Amino acid sequence: MKSEIFCALILTLGYCATSGAQTRAFISAQTKHPNVAIFVFPGVQVIDFAGPFEVFMQARSRVYTVGEKPDPIKTAGGLTITPEYTFENAPKPDVLVLPGGDSVFEQIKNPVALKWIAETAKTTQQTLTVCSGAFLAAKAGLLDRRSATTFYGLLDYLRETSPATKVVWDKKYVDGGNVVTSAGLSSGIEGSLYVVSKVLGMGHAQSVALNMEYNWNPDSTYARAMFPDMNIPDELPAGLPKGSDLLTSSGDRGHWTITVRVPGEKDAAGVLKNVNASLAKSGKWSEAAGRVGENSSKWNFTDRFGAKWQSVVSVKPDDDSSLLFTLKMDRI
Repeated sequence: MKSEIFCALILTLGYCATSGAQTRAFISAQTKHPNVAIFVFPGVQVIDFAGPFEVFMQARSRVYTVGEKPDPIKTAGGLTITPEYTFENAPKPDVLVLPGGDSVFEQIKNPVALKWIAETAKTTQQTLTVCSGAFLAAKAGLLDRRSATTFYGLLDYLRETSPATKVVWDKKYVDGGNVVTSAGLSSGIEGSLYVVSKVLGMGHAQSVALNMEYNWNPDSTYARAMFPDMNIPDELPAGLPKGSDLLTSSGDRGHWTITVRVPGEKDAAGVLKNVNASLAKSGKWSEAAGRVGENSSKWNFTDRFGAKWQSVVSVKPDDDSSLLFTLKMDRI
């Protein structure tokens, strides 16, 4: 009796382990299970549709793929999938998912797809975009006067091509009302969990995350676009010899360190000279006064948000046949 009561209590919290059975997600039989339509197209990014598919499937939704045609399509990377439905016969969804991929920029020229997206979104509870799928929503008129995000490398382009959209840099997913946009790739999993929390309740979203063994933190401040390495000038890699090997690249919003092994080089001063010339050429960083050590230099820059940064570049012997390049960035 005690074990039955305990199990019933745990079930109300979202999951339960019973004798001889695996711990499983529990969605109440009284809960409405929404239809979730995922638009797929040639070149669609696999994780962009597969991540949301898994989340909504775990939430016991009816999840199905919809393509313009019933024919098999090759996704990014060459995986072949066949849409379950077409625009003409797809069931009416409660949630519409618009994944991304490089081929999105072909689809935004497809009037048939854009019409289906616009018409379908009119009657859905939620539309979710993943990565560059935000451009499908923007082109279909779904992001006008809304806040939205996308893949970190396309944020400026979204602002340029959709001026009526308030582009958000510092969030992994953004709630724009009945349209939720998420950043790149794995962000679609988090955006999907958030949509589950909106449609079915937070407990259901938490239960799904637990069953997926996914460490979901709705309060996380992780945002790829906000990391300092985004401010490294494109000219810097050109300042390092070919064959250089990136060893580490890590940090947080206030600090970042990169280390690179430069094989077959012994002239630390020469490598530093080339790096300094590359940074100066960019026009984005300015060399700061003050000695910071042998074969080292100090640089300042201001990021797009007005924050001040200082960076220290150093080149030192790593072993008899290579050098170690280090770049340390700190917000000041």
